[in-house]
This record gives sequence, C-alpha cells and structure tokens, in this order.
Amino acid sequence: GHVNQNALYAMVAQRYRAAHGYDAHAVARVVAHARANAAVNPDAIFFGQTVSEEDVLASRMIAAPIRMLEIVMPVRGGAAVVVADPAIAARCRHRAAMIAGWGERLTHKSPQHAPDLLHPPMEAAATRAFARAELRPADVDTCQIYDCYPINTIMTLEAAGFCAHGDGMNFARHHDMRFAGDFPLNTNGGQLGMGQAGYAGGMTHVVEAFRQISGRAQSRQVPDCDVAFVSGNGGIMSEQVAMLLEGA
Repeated sequence: GHVNQNALYAMVAQRYRAAHGYDAHAVARVVAHARANAAVNPDAIFFGQTVSEEDVLASRMIAAPIRMLEIVMPVRGGAAVVVADPAIAARCRHRAAMIAGWGERLTHKSPQHAPDLLHPPMEAAATRAFARAELRPADVDTCQIYDCYPINTIMTLEAAGFCAHGDGMNFARHHDMRFAGDFPLNTNGGQLGMGQAGYAGGMTHVVEAFRQISGRAQSRQVPDCDVAFVSGNGGIMSEQVAMLLEGA
C-alpha cells in the first residue's frame, strides 16, 4: 500500500511515464550533476563523492521506476537566514538578497487525492512568484529546487516555466546542471547530493540561493548571479512554494 515516500513518488513517476514517457538517463543525469555539485561543497554529506549516470542506472530498484541513488539521503543538519530591513542590509559587508517574489499553493495530501498528478501546485505558486517579482524564467541565473526525488526536480522545471509541460526530461538531458554549466541547478548538491536535513531540508536551498547572489559560494560560484529561483515541497508534491531572490 501507500506506506512510504518511495512508493508514493514512484506513483507520480509512473503517471508521468504514462503521459510523457520516461527517460531513465535524464533522471540519472539529474542525480549525477547534483552529486558533482555536492562533491565541491564541504558541507555536503557526499563531499568529494561523485557518481556517474551509469552508477545511478546500475543501483538497485527500490520502487519502480525509482532506484536507490535517486532517493534523498536523510542527514542531520540545520539552516538559518536573517531577514532585515533594507537599510540594515545595506550596512552589511556582503551583498544582500531581496525577496522579490513568492507564491504558495496547497491542493492535497496523498497522491490518490491529487486533482491532477501531472499539474502540481507549483504551477500556481511559481506563476504568483514571477508575477510579484516582475521577472520571467529567462531572467533566472540559478535554480535551487527541492529535489527529494529527481521526478520532483523535473516536474518543477516544467511547472515553473523553465521548459514546456512534458519536456522536463528532454530539458535535463540537454542541459549541464552543474554549477559551471549552462543551467546551474542545486549548486550546493541539493538534497540528492548535500542531504535532506529534516525540516531544514528546504531551507538549505534558500541559503544556497543567498550565497550565490552574495558571491559567497566559493569554488561553486555562478558568475554574475543576480536572480535565483527557489522551490519548496511538502507532502507528496502537495504543498509547494516558490520564491525569487534578487541581488540588492
């Protein structure tokens, strides 16, 4: 039955496969690039430990089509941010990041009650965030996407407008998602590479977005990073949030 996250996200992936097809190599590429980013992040549980697409595809099947290396790594950790008045932020020695836009949408709890598994609540959340920020996906320099499973990453890219509906796997297959690539994604390794520190898991994406904008991401710094898209996810793609940070 529906007793754990693996089986429930596998249900989402199976539904996606039925509608759009399923490119296992694209899914493995998301993991491999996340691990490549984590390998240069000293805070990551997989610091210095890369994997190849072949490694991912060779890992044990857990809940078809999800394999062992496509599952988030639970870890211990914490994250914190300081939200300040612009006048205070201007006095700080590092560049500040402004919360330019945000959105949230909650539609269901368990996937069997979802209005439509192929249209997650991120569609509404991201639309609101971009509208409030008066920005477009093309304006974004880096994405920090909640990546408990690669299928969530791929469907968030679609729902937020970075690619067309149903084209997420093709997008992943043809973009370099490493920090020095053409589409820097989860530059700290994300949850697939850095680890999911419980309730702090989503906040680590906010922290990394700020680090990139403030120019403090060290060896994984994205050049000229001014706008970052951040996503959060609760339940089984049930409650989703989107935020845009912009350099002050």
